[in-house]
This record gives sequence, C-alpha cells and structure tokens, in this order.
Amino acid sequence: MDRRPAPQRLSRLWASVRQVLGPRDRVFQDLLMEQALLAERAMDLLYSYLGQPSPRLAEEIGQCEERGDEILSEIQRALREALVTPLGGSDINYLGNALDDLLDQFEDMVTEDLALEAAGVGESSYGEPHFNGVLTALHDALKVVPQAMQTLLRNPAQAEPSISALRARYQEGKHHYSLAYAKIMAGDAEASARTKNRLRWLRQHLRRVEKLANAMAGILANS
Repeated sequence: MDRRPAPQRLSRLWASVRQVLGPRDRVFQDLLMEQALLAERAMDLLYSYLGQPSPRLAEEIGQCEERGDEILSEIQRALREALVTPLGGSDINYLGNALDDLLDQFEDMVTEDLALEAAGVGESSYGEPHFNGVLTALHDALKVVPQAMQTLLRNPAQAEPSISALRARYQEGKHHYSLAYAKIMAGDAEASARTKNRLRWLRQHLRRVEKLANAMAGILANS
C-alpha cells in the first residue's frame, strides 16, 4: 500500500498520465505546425507564380495541397482516437480546416489562371501598386502563420503579438484590395479579365486569413 501523502501520490499519478498522453498531444502540434509551414510554402510558390506563371510552380502548389489533405485526414483520425487534446477537439479541427481551405484555394487559383492563359485571356503581368500590395500583404501574412501557430500551441500566453501581426497583415491587404478594386472598376485599361480574376482570388485568400486569425484569437481568449 502506498503510504505517501495524497498530494504526492496524485502528483506521481499525473506525471505518469502525462508520460502516456504527452506524445499524443505532440501529434496534434506536429500536424498543425506542418500544415502551417506547408501553407507558408504554398504562398511562396504562389507569389513566384504570379510573378512568372509556369506549370511547374502550379504543380508544386498542387503537391502542397495534396499533402495538406493528407494532414487534415491525419488530424481528424487522431481526434477520433484521442483521449485528451492540447486544445479543444473542435478548435483543432477548425484550425486544420482553415489552413486546408487556404491550400485548396491556392491550387484552384493557379489551375484557373493557367486555363485562362491557355485560352489567351489577358496578360499575366499587372504592375498596379495596390494590386501588388494585396499580394505582398498575403505573402507577409503567411510568413506570420507558423509563428502564431507555434506559440498558440506551446505557449498561449505569448501568442497575442503574433496573432495581432496576422490580423494587421489582413487589414493591410484589405485596404489595398479596396483601392485596387476601385481602380479596376473605374476602367483601368491595363486590367484584363485575367487580372480581375486574380484579384477576386486574392480577396478569397484574404478572407481565409481572416478566418484563421479569428479562430486563433478565439482560442486564445478561451485558454
């Protein structure tokens, strides 16, 4: 019979439980971090693609999307099997889906853009500053995502600055989008149908960044 004081027995029991469950917690952390880094990589590729479109870059973005689907399936399978999770199960699922949505949209955008190129619709280049401002804000936002995810998962008390930075990039992109959209709708002669389609997709990406930032902020508020 264990005659140690109850607090010591409970402490030892909890340490044993953590030894068993800790690696399972890290499964979710590792999968979400891989997904965040994958989204950053896909955005780098998209940034390069919009500078100089190529089927090779589009294919690499598609490969990122395929791996993203695999990660989301792994997350959902692990959730079904988990006894405990580092965050609420619904929060983990929401984060995974938000990142997967971004990856899906990156692939859909370049697939559609290549189809327009094949059909001879519009030029691939467009140098309007606010259009490029949207793209740059998105690129910068996806650079913030891995750090925001890491701190949220491992040290939530320190997550607020990176989540705020992510939201700031979104607001910057939204500002540039409004100005770019106004110029295109005013009849900018250089804005082809292909350019308009690209701007529409960039707005969709911004919305997914907003969804991700709001999800992270909500989790932080409830932690």
